[in-house]
Amino acid sequence: MTKPVRKGDIVDLRIEKLVYGGKGLARYNDYVVFVKNCVPGQKIKAKIYRAKSSYGEAHPIRILEHSAVEIEPACPYFEHCGGCNHQDIAYDDQLKFKQKQVRDLYSRMGGFDNIKFESIADADRQFRYRNKMEFAFSAHRWLMHDFEAEKPHDFALGLRAPGYYWKAVDIDDCLIAPEETEQVLDIVRTYALKNDLQPYSVRDHTGYLRHLVLRKSAQTDQLMIIIVTNQDTPEKIEALSAELASKIPNLSSFINSYTTNVGGTTLPEKTHLLYGKDHIIDKIDEHEFIISPNSFFQTNTGMAAKLYTIIKEKAELNGDEIIWDLYSGTGSISIYLADQARQIIGFEIVPEAVQDAHKNAKRNNVDNLKFIEGNLDNIFRKQAEILEKLPHPDAMIIDPPRAGMHPKLVQNVIEIAPRKIVYVSCKPSTQVRDVNKLVDAKYAINSVKPVDMFPQTSHIEVVTRLTKK
Repeated sequence: MTKPVRKGDIVDLRIEKLVYGGKGLARYNDYVVFVKNCVPGQKIKAKIYRAKSSYGEAHPIRILEHSAVEIEPACPYFEHCGGCNHQDIAYDDQLKFKQKQVRDLYSRMGGFDNIKFESIADADRQFRYRNKMEFAFSAHRWLMHDFEAEKPHDFALGLRAPGYYWKAVDIDDCLIAPEETEQVLDIVRTYALKNDLQPYSVRDHTGYLRHLVLRKSAQTDQLMIIIVTNQDTPEKIEALSAELASKIPNLSSFINSYTTNVGGTTLPEKTHLLYGKDHIIDKIDEHEFIISPNSFFQTNTGMAAKLYTIIKEKAELNGDEIIWDLYSGTGSISIYLADQARQIIGFEIVPEAVQDAHKNAKRNNVDNLKFIEGNLDNIFRKQAEILEKLPHPDAMIIDPPRAGMHPKLVQNVIEIAPRKIVYVSCKPSTQVRDVNKLVDAKYAINSVKPVDMFPQTSHIEVVTRLTKK
């Protein structure tokens, strides 16, 4: 097929639907074009920025006709931030689009058409639902025409500009972040500018301030603030610590993390506790969890309870089974399921998370859990003696990061052959890739259920249950 467009062409397009990842799909003379930041039903004028033989990609220039499902986004940074890319779509329609995207992924990538797709679990809160939010400092501010033109060009505290890793959109608030965000951003920004604390440049690796992280307990209201710096000089922000404590009543912890890593990681080489405790406490239903600065915890506490209930239902435990919890983090899923299992064994690579998991088990008076620190990419091959000492699992709970499971780990799971698998994923495309291999190894898909953990965004959580044939 001859490409009907070239890079730089301006074309009129009608958006047919959203595909996984949040892009709109349109056709130009039967040539598929994927468009960022659009809504199904819109007619737009768009500029082609990539033209391949089988498809093109485009940026919208302006809307020619609005969609029936389109609404006015609440955030003034919507067009520039790129985070809440579905904020201009009514929530009920967001759910419908996400449900269809998961079904399409399973059909297109896996050829799974005759399986049970359950309705998506909706979110109780569509805004202010995140218990963790990470903001970036940058020496290169993303300029938005004349919007907030009075702000300095060489300082930004906000979110990375889409496609420009070295720039950040300077924001005053984020509507999916904790309620204290606006106040914290204002205090930190003002203090930094007043005291000439330079933002970090990821281009030349200079500057002092790298990241600002907020972690908040949805149940106890405790707030943790972490500032990641490029130098081990906590004295520069001791006065900021005192100011935040005096103005934010629920501040429970202020921490300075120091790292010289040139990547974008916030994992520290050293930490300094400048105020309060080194952790906060959150709850999922009746279970309490210790959250340290760098330990993983579900970012939507309210929906975590709904997600874990679904996991428990899909596991169908009888109280006498051995469960292996892969990527167990701080032990939250293990603890939630513990009353319905004989024993649960969790595997986790982050030492701090394993330490928190032990503390969380003790805090919740759960004594049938065991946590093993190790890299799941190779632990079952390079430390085979571990397997010899463990009881064989009747079921596995698998909740990997967005990259999914390492191919060799998938093979390890197939060889271990648990009777049941509940695979939880925040990136269904990698989930389908892994599930495909499990199905080839004589596992059957019993059900697929999307869960809307991240309203206003294109992200989707999916819980898939499989059983050995």
